[in-house]
Amino acid sequence: MLVDRRSFVRGTAWAGVSALGFLSERNSSRLQAAPNERPLRVCVWCEGTAKKSVYPDDIDGALAKYLGQRDGVNVVRARLGDPGSGLDDKTLDNTDVLVWWGRLRHDDVPRERVAAIVKRVTAGQLGFVALHAACASKPFRELMGTSCEPGRWREDGQPEHITIKTPDHPIAQGIAPFTIAKTDMFAEPFKVPTPETVVLVSTWDQGETMRSGLTWTIDKGRVVYLRPGHDAFPVLVHPSIRKVIGNAVLWAGHRA
Repeated sequence: MLVDRRSFVRGTAWAGVSALGFLSERNSSRLQAAPNERPLRVCVWCEGTAKKSVYPDDIDGALAKYLGQRDGVNVVRARLGDPGSGLDDKTLDNTDVLVWWGRLRHDDVPRERVAAIVKRVTAGQLGFVALHAACASKPFRELMGTSCEPGRWREDGQPEHITIKTPDHPIAQGIAPFTIAKTDMFAEPFKVPTPETVVLVSTWDQGETMRSGLTWTIDKGRVVYLRPGHDAFPVLVHPSIRKVIGNAVLWAGHRA
């Protein structure tokens, strides 16, 4: 089913979904850093609303476990239901790259926390990696200065074919063209500013296309958007998607 732009905004910014009232364990994954270089500090943030049948430990758990296995990376997890929405000043000040997954509760993120994120990104203190429907999140829209809406979308579990537009970019390192067997679809036009680099392009069998791996430098900060990641499908456990996210974290954190 195709959905118009206004429906997309309503669907991705659906407020009123009750917060999950629990706090998950927030243990850092600490591995040895490269010589003479401190570990890259990564915070994986999500709403805490993913389907347990697909992501038993939610999005932050799925990604933190993988990213924490990379050398020189420390990972913490944060959720909207945590104190300070998981985005208090102490957390942000101890984070080099913020990985953001949101889909249903964009409106519930406090405006002052959005301002704190944007201030740190533009100052070069924080890299920002937006996943999937996080294109409709408050921080991403504030950084882009546009609506960030795709032309249309649908959720029908069809294959997504991903090609590498810029194979020499650090985010594409070790990645060959691949297919996600079941996912949703976003189609152009994607209303974002002209990106610095288009790393990935997605196509679907019905003919739609989407720039699905994009980078910007906003003042002194690095920002990445990666389209794949709908929580109705186990997209974020796909090995190529995980590697792309890992590469994006390193690039956003000025380590690649």
